[in-house]
Parts: sequence; C-alpha cells; structure tokens
Amino acid sequence: METNVPGPIPDREYDRIMELSELDLDYSNLNSQFKDLTKLAAKVAGTDISLINLIDTFTQWSIAHYGLPVEQLPRENSVCQYTIMDDKPLEIKDLSSDDRFKTFDYVTQDPNLRYYYGVP
Repeated sequence: METNVPGPIPDREYDRIMELSELDLDYSNLNSQFKDLTKLAAKVAGTDISLINLIDTFTQWSIAHYGLPVEQLPRENSVCQYTIMDDKPLEIKDLSSDDRFKTFDYVTQDPNLRYYYGVP
C-alpha cells in the first residue's frame, strides 16, 4: 500500500527544481544515452538493479534503468526523495524494516525490494 504522504523537502528545493527545469530535458529520450551506465553501476555494485532518477516537484523520473523497467513514480512514494536531502549517499539495508518504506508496493509486492543505496 503506497502512502501518498508528502515526504521531506530539501532546504534548497526551489533552487534544485529551477536548476533541473533549466536543463530542459526530454526524460523519455535519456534511457538510450545512460543505459550502459546503469548496467555498469549494477555490475560494479553487485546488484541486479540500477536506476538514474531525476526528481521534480511531483514525480521521480527514471531516465535510465537496468533490471527494473520503471519510468516514473510519484515523488512521495519514492526512496530517492530522502537521498536528495543530503549531499551524502543514503544506504538502507532493509526497506521492509524501515517505517518510511515498509508499506510501499515495491517492497511488499513484486519485486520485493530490500536494499537501497542512493547517491544524490
């Protein structure tokens, strides 16, 4: 069950959103440019899944993916919204035991995600 509860907002949220919008990216065409990078990241990290996500005001856009064909997710239902809160990587060893994420569909149902490591 997704929570749909608004998550944290970074201190520099307005600046971050403005910088992202100024890039004027077509999210739908970025997968072909970054798919090799996601595959390499998964191999280096020893994981089955790797994503490159951009987070705007309402949506997390997976602009490139390996092992999990996802294109977008409501921001409030993403783990990555917590990654952008700091300049340091975020590691969560078991999503199913973290109160912020344990009810999310992708944790309770297929693909039953557990481990998360995100770099802002």
